[in-house]
Amino acid sequence: GFILESLNTDFELFVQYSPIFSPQFVMGVKEKQAICYESTTPTDVLKLQKVVTNKILDQSGKLRLTLNQVEGYLDFAANDLDIAVKDFPLKNIRLGISKSNVEGVLNNGRNLIACLKRNEPALVAKGMRPEMIISLTAEINDIELLNTNQNVKKNERSRTKVDNIKVFNELWDDLDIIMKAGRAIFRGVDNVKLKEYTMTSLLKRVHNETSAAAKNAEAKAKATDVKTPDTEEKQA
Repeated sequence: GFILESLNTDFELFVQYSPIFSPQFVMGVKEKQAICYESTTPTDVLKLQKVVTNKILDQSGKLRLTLNQVEGYLDFAANDLDIAVKDFPLKNIRLGISKSNVEGVLNNGRNLIACLKRNEPALVAKGMRPEMIISLTAEINDIELLNTNQNVKKNERSRTKVDNIKVFNELWDDLDIIMKAGRAIFRGVDNVKLKEYTMTSLLKRVHNETSAAAKNAEAKAKATDVKTPDTEEKQA
């Protein structure tokens, strides 16, 4: 932004220096600047990805409750099962939920459903409703669908990052051209103007303005906390 501001002020000198600096060139730099600015702010993709993550966590929490009931029926039917209760992947599913390992939850969830179906008669005899396996299958399917959507959002974000890196590089190349020309025009002629096209000087300017803005915000916040005699009397 600072470089473009200086270029606009000194545009006639740049045009005299090289035909590179046309209105079209400046417009192109401004367009890339806008794209880069937008890419450094929260994107819709990131927000949507966060929503999906929260849904996965919520669904995983509900799955825990179902697992508690399933475990109770497994304990009741322990002597009639084709494998030991400890070999049912309940622990692995819970561990996957705790570690946000969605793939682990899905793989072990599918395994659990297969084990339950094999032992359904023994479990139903102990009070488990057949609908519980159907319900558990639906919960696993919901998590799988959410996980697929999450991966789609991640892929979108990755593609966006690749595109942004390309634009950032192109913007840097344009700025580098402007700074080189600025230094060629003003070196030994105007040291003040020269700093406007020197990256170290520009970074100091950015840091100083950022620091000043932060101090002003802090001062305003403190000012709102100061109680005047009138406000103290009203609060009393």
